[in-house]
Amino acid sequence: GHADSSRPLVTHPLRRAAVMGEPQDGATLAAEPTATAAFAHDAAVARERLAGAVKTLSSGDRPWAVIDEALGARWAAALAAEAAALERASLLTPHTFAFAAHGGSRQVFEHPGRRYVDLDPARMQPRTAQVAPLLARFAEQEVAHLLSRLEVTSPELAFAHASVPHVKLQLTRGEYGCTPCHYDISYSAPTTLQLSILIYLSDGWCQDWGAELHVLPFVGPPVALEPTFDRAVLFLADRTLHRSLPPRGEGVGQARWLLTVWLDGAGAVDRALRPGALAPPVQRLVAPALHCAAYLQALRQSLPPGEARTSLLAQQQSEITAVEGDLELVGLLEGLRELQADSEEEKADPMQDFVAACEPLTKKQRCDIVPG
Repeated sequence: GHADSSRPLVTHPLRRAAVMGEPQDGATLAAEPTATAAFAHDAAVARERLAGAVKTLSSGDRPWAVIDEALGARWAAALAAEAAALERASLLTPHTFAFAAHGGSRQVFEHPGRRYVDLDPARMQPRTAQVAPLLARFAEQEVAHLLSRLEVTSPELAFAHASVPHVKLQLTRGEYGCTPCHYDISYSAPTTLQLSILIYLSDGWCQDWGAELHVLPFVGPPVALEPTFDRAVLFLADRTLHRSLPPRGEGVGQARWLLTVWLDGAGAVDRALRPGALAPPVQRLVAPALHCAAYLQALRQSLPPGEARTSLLAQQQSEITAVEGDLELVGLLEGLRELQADSEEEKADPMQDFVAACEPLTKKQRCDIVPG
């Protein structure tokens, strides 16, 4: 999810010293100043490649892009080494969520095999910066440099430089080491979250191990992307439905590292970027019904049997049923399901003619739909 991005950017003396490689209180840091500076060229190259990919998101036919060798082998390997060091230092937090248990009480579920460390500049623990100075520098400085570059190269997305980017390092391992179908934002909560960047840091990940990222186009077959080392996947957060598949075989016991960056913007959030496209809030509203089988399967695969899974499956089914029973959405949903069934047939843009016919419906004011 996306954390509060209204926090002011602050620089703690300990963290600033850590990213520059200066020992504090006798601590031995993981990177010397020369090692930190050695990746300046890698960072500059990565910045330009990422900015170029972001530019395609608002001008192309799909709201996501993939870059292989995104950071460069040396820099990615150094960040991966620090990620492993954070795990050895027991600095990762278990992933938890609250759910409505039987009887209506709220309970907290700890997701097996999923842990993370918060790298937000304003919230990073001093010990994290000591153990992982390169990751600290990435979160505090390199992301800010990228944001400045995006303001120039993608002005139409109006990235918000005043906000603090949200950066998280995630570790996934085990049979249920995957995620349900989701957007990085909800369909109803106001948001300025514009862009998600996922960078995979598991060196040596084998194709047979599974755990692919599934990107589900609003209409069309899913696209499976392997979590290849140093691969970056970028997407517009308000309109990209995705999930991760469970690992297979030897992959079940392997660590899968993911460095994620979320950036705010005001330019295109919840707006249709081209004619013939449904506004993202409408997409997010009907997606659980349009992709109901994928939603339910992903929940079963990502949670072990128990009260949490039972509760979330019931909530998901209730949401699907509500959308299917909404008289304002029946015609839209039926048409979308026909397009989904025919999505493999060759046609330049099957959405355009259909959405034109549905335009009066999609513009209808609703409390939970923001007009596109």
